[in-house]
Amino acid sequence: MCGIAGIILKDKAPFSLSAKVAEMSLSLAHRGPDGEGFMLSDGFNTYPFKRSGSEQIFSKKELAYIPQKDLTASNTDSIISFAHRRLSIIDLSEAGHQPMSTPDSKLWITFNGEIYNYIELKKELKESGYLFISESDTEVILHAYKHWGFDCVNKFNGMWAFCIFDTEKQLCFASRDRLGVKPFYYINTVECMAFASEQKAFVSSGLIKASYNYKAAHDYLVNGSLETETNNFFDGIEELFPGNNLIYNLKTKAVKIEKYYKINQTQNNEKLSDRELIDLIEQKLYNAVKLRLRSDVEVGACLSGGIDSSVLCGLMHKILNKSNYCFTSVFKNETFNEEYFADVVAKQINAVYFKTEPTLEGFINELDSLVYSQDIPVWDTSTYAQYKVMALAKSNNIKVVIDGQGADELFGGYHHHFVAKWNNMMGEGKTVAAVKDINKSGKTIDRPFKFYIKEKLKGKLHFNSRILSGVFKTDFLKSQEIQNPTVYFNDINKQLINDIEQARLKSFLKCEDRCAMWHSVESRTPFSDDIELIDLMFSFNGNRKIQNGVSKYLLREASKAILPQQIYSRYDKRGFETPMKKWVKELKPLMTKEIEASGFDFIRKDYLEKLNTENAFEYKLLFRLFILSRWKKVFIS
Repeated sequence: MCGIAGIILKDKAPFSLSAKVAEMSLSLAHRGPDGEGFMLSDGFNTYPFKRSGSEQIFSKKELAYIPQKDLTASNTDSIISFAHRRLSIIDLSEAGHQPMSTPDSKLWITFNGEIYNYIELKKELKESGYLFISESDTEVILHAYKHWGFDCVNKFNGMWAFCIFDTEKQLCFASRDRLGVKPFYYINTVECMAFASEQKAFVSSGLIKASYNYKAAHDYLVNGSLETETNNFFDGIEELFPGNNLIYNLKTKAVKIEKYYKINQTQNNEKLSDRELIDLIEQKLYNAVKLRLRSDVEVGACLSGGIDSSVLCGLMHKILNKSNYCFTSVFKNETFNEEYFADVVAKQINAVYFKTEPTLEGFINELDSLVYSQDIPVWDTSTYAQYKVMALAKSNNIKVVIDGQGADELFGGYHHHFVAKWNNMMGEGKTVAAVKDINKSGKTIDRPFKFYIKEKLKGKLHFNSRILSGVFKTDFLKSQEIQNPTVYFNDINKQLINDIEQARLKSFLKCEDRCAMWHSVESRTPFSDDIELIDLMFSFNGNRKIQNGVSKYLLREASKAILPQQIYSRYDKRGFETPMKKWVKELKPLMTKEIEASGFDFIRKDYLEKLNTENAFEYKLLFRLFILSRWKKVFIS
């Protein structure tokens, strides 16, 4: 897990390439405090460098990618430069240094992520005659690219964002993992094509002047969505979407985007009985977690007390047969506090257990750091809870944690997944069965019939248009499409795919990455990047994921043997919740003052005082306006 950056010049640029890439690297230091490296090339001759004055000492001079010279001694004719910040997880020796090259220096890579099946791929490549000089997964990627070309990514099980410079083919090949666990952003200007793990690298280096994308601001404030298009929140920055490759041709200076992965609903496991399906899921879950425990440092876990994190903690304990480090956030004296459930799990696995309790005072004191760490505005205060959990892991010297992000989107964990199931049943004429299923769901959803009717109405009407018209000026409001935030499908799997690709998971994974990496912690998410588990979960009718009125039915049954009864039988849905409503109510005067001072000309300032902090939509809108104002202060003002 690391930070990557690179610049490819198109013509002679009005800046020093080595100095600019060094600035990008410095802005990503939190992603990799264990090491730093650079590569510069004139397009044919390529050499490694280290930062001038760096205290890093390298002894393996025989390795082509180990730097001996300072960056200031780089060739002024260079047109390509890669940077890498290292968080040492696998192969802690200098043989794992990056940017890494093949022995002949014809291929160079800067890589962020983990290829968990690297041992199996390494064996396969050795059988084809490839020789290895390190124990790292990075070297496996290089040889996999040499052997399979662009198709190498289809062999990977893991999370990744990388860029390979191929000196012979005169191209740069970049790729991002299937669901977007690891980030990859880029700019394409008249001067250069550049990429980085985080948007701040372009801003801090001066490659881009910070300004917000008007449409992205509209989507965030009015539609409550973030990064649903490749055009970034920062004007001029693009995002390489999950499941895509990017090829930059040095001769033509053209950027080509190719999609290599799309979730496939094969239905080839639909004939399996529930018992057969549950057994298969249990096997895939076990294998996914076992692969993600491959590490040369201690692996801990985020524990919320919900079923997802409890399953992972239980499997970790079963596989490692030892006490695990577990970290959770608690909110004592709050109705949503999950401390009791987390305690139950921690006790069962005899965890080395730590807690943090985020506070309003802490939120205000750390808000600028939180906003800067995230690059773009956040939805709510739950990101702060996640931020504090990762800080807790770091303070206890844990560099890797496993987290349950993505389980809801695979197994059907949200209330709106029930609606998709009921829509499907109604659409197929199974009205009586649908009514019975709605009635059974009372154990999970309060007053499910009322909930269903309300959600169906929300799907047809935008109930908050009056409030939006009061807060925003007409020109801004109508400048882009006003989307109904409630989108329902008549198919659970289609609803889940929408959650994965558009509505939820993509943004959650962004927050996961930034919160963890800001504290130099690697977060591993088996539910979001294990290709075998993902493919399995879309190979049968999605209605089977919710049964007897219980969400994530198949996950519960597949992990029943390792779950405490209190967790197995709890049906409420919570995450790292915070007392957001209470906090916004207390902060309203400060929020209103900052919004008014922000200089945004599309806001009707006189309406801000009218926003009702007892109404969920209104206090969440006030929060978004406040965060956008603080974002502007941090990145622009």
